Amino acid sequence: MVRSLLVVPALLLAMTMLTSCGGDDGRTPSSGIGAPVTPAGQSAAASAPSGSASGAAACPTEQTKKFAKTRFAADAGLSFGAFHRYIWKPYQAGDFQQGADGRKTALVKAAAAGAFAANRLNAARKLINADPKLCKALKQPADAVWSRLTALAKKLKSGQVDPGELGSLSGAIDGLKSTAKDQTGTDIKEKSPNLGG
Repeated sequence: MVRSLLVVPALLLAMTMLTSCGGDDGRTPSSGIGAPVTPAGQSAAASAPSGSASGAAACPTEQTKKFAKTRFAADAGLSFGAFHRYIWKPYQAGDFQQGADGRKTALVKAAAAGAFAANRLNAARKLINADPKLCKALKQPADAVWSRLTALAKKLKSGQVDPGELGSLSGAIDGLKSTAKDQTGTDIKEKSPNLGG
């Protein structure tokens, strides 16, 4: 049991380092969870002036990074896959309840998966900002999901689980996937990292 608890943080660190390697590929630097936070508690990207209420003025007029749509789908798929495999499904199975067998291991994996999912969704957000069609359709919903996922990761790290929040976030993720497919033709296929179970 203790050995498996030590393996999970090491796996998360290795995954974050592997996915963060390379040049300017739109991925988050080694900090892991997300964008810098302003003193008001908002991400720097969210607090930047957008030029309009919808933020459409901040969208590019042409693609600024190669294969932005494909790379966005891959990063979002990793994020959503980690959330569903290690947070949503264990929650539904009752693994986070007091007295459940393997509760501590499930919470450690959920916290690691939450940090990983927030990291990958942040990388996906950067790629949204590199494509006009993705940006117009997905910028605001992706920013909202990323903010909630980041907050959830912090709560899971301290062992807090809010059923209403998990259900609402799962619905928001499904909504973002649906919007991506309907409005941009992007099919996000979930794929999760292996955290040992």
